[in-house]
Amino acid sequence: MHPEGARANVRVWFLTLLSALGLGVLVSSAAVADPPVGRVFSIKVGGEGDATRVVVESDVALKYHVFILAAGTHRVVIDLPRVRWSINGLTSESGSGKGSGVVAGYRYAQNTATTSRLVLDLAKPALVAREFVLAPKKKDERYRIVLDLDPATVEAFADAADGSNSGPQPVAQQVARKPLIVIDPGHGGKDPGASSKKGLREKDIVLDAAKALRDELLASKRYDVALTRSTDVFIELEDRVTKARNLGADLFIALHADAGSKSATSGASVYTLSPEGEKRVDGARKQNDWILDVEVDSTRPEVVNQILADLVQRETKNQSARFAQMLAVSIGEHGWPTLQNTHRKKGLYVLLSPDVPAALLEMGFITNENDTAAMTSETERKKLVLGVAHAIDQFFDSQTRMVAAR
Repeated sequence: MHPEGARANVRVWFLTLLSALGLGVLVSSAAVADPPVGRVFSIKVGGEGDATRVVVESDVALKYHVFILAAGTHRVVIDLPRVRWSINGLTSESGSGKGSGVVAGYRYAQNTATTSRLVLDLAKPALVAREFVLAPKKKDERYRIVLDLDPATVEAFADAADGSNSGPQPVAQQVARKPLIVIDPGHGGKDPGASSKKGLREKDIVLDAAKALRDELLASKRYDVALTRSTDVFIELEDRVTKARNLGADLFIALHADAGSKSATSGASVYTLSPEGEKRVDGARKQNDWILDVEVDSTRPEVVNQILADLVQRETKNQSARFAQMLAVSIGEHGWPTLQNTHRKKGLYVLLSPDVPAALLEMGFITNENDTAAMTSETERKKLVLGVAHAIDQFFDSQTRMVAAR
């Protein structure tokens, strides 16, 4: 079994922490209705493709229990202590709302004399990939229960539903997954990128390459793979990074084709985040609400969480550099031309994720006829694809050795 990567290992550790903090079933034997312990102000459902986040905001910290029901429609259920439902300023005993992503809609009500229940009706089978609680940091903020849902097979959903009464899945089951590689074909839609003299467009070349790389990685059966786009659509830069984080990516690879003023310039290059780009990470985190796993423990002092967050970002930077170096060497060894000083640094937005190792590969120069011919030839492009796949193998194999040495 191959390791999941630093971010996933941290995720598993925090699942164990949440269990230790007592986020289990709430039991009461009261025969009469308990007074509400708090008020739920909003239920927010946001989807980026199939990755979906559900946020429940309340005025006090709420214990909760999540489980799955497969009878009839597919549902994820969140049981709470008795609360007042004041969704969007309207207080009522029950209500409903529209969903997004894998959530078709939601319903809420008082469930028993002592409990309240929120039901997420799913558009397709999905499982809770991550869950945590955030305490308010400012006076105008509220407590938040956050659930991240990812699509699942009917069989996996049924298996999880069958074991719903036994509580969360054991940690051993949580880590038994393949590393997830997210490939980001640059540009798309209204943004064609660079063009060759013959009118070939960067957005088409990189999409074809991304699909070829995806197929190669899936054929190895070592990885799960997702594309930020699989068709000719435009995606904002921040949405590309957010999608990778929401999916729980263990490695992010952006594919591009370079352009230069001199047609003789050719060869691939690999970029990781520059020191100037590192200064933009905190701003991007705040703007896009990118929450690090190490920040979800509200019982720790804020200064400790910040130190841990800094350590995560430093390790992500180191992992990105390790992968980039492996990638630069590997594609050259597989017969793909590279620029001198192949590994370079730049403050590119798609490299700003604070907790997902990332690299951007400029496959070659679209302004060079030989590079363009190679990038658009299935036979020649295979050299590049095999070089990238080999570098990914090296990257995760090296993590295996590091874990074994600890």
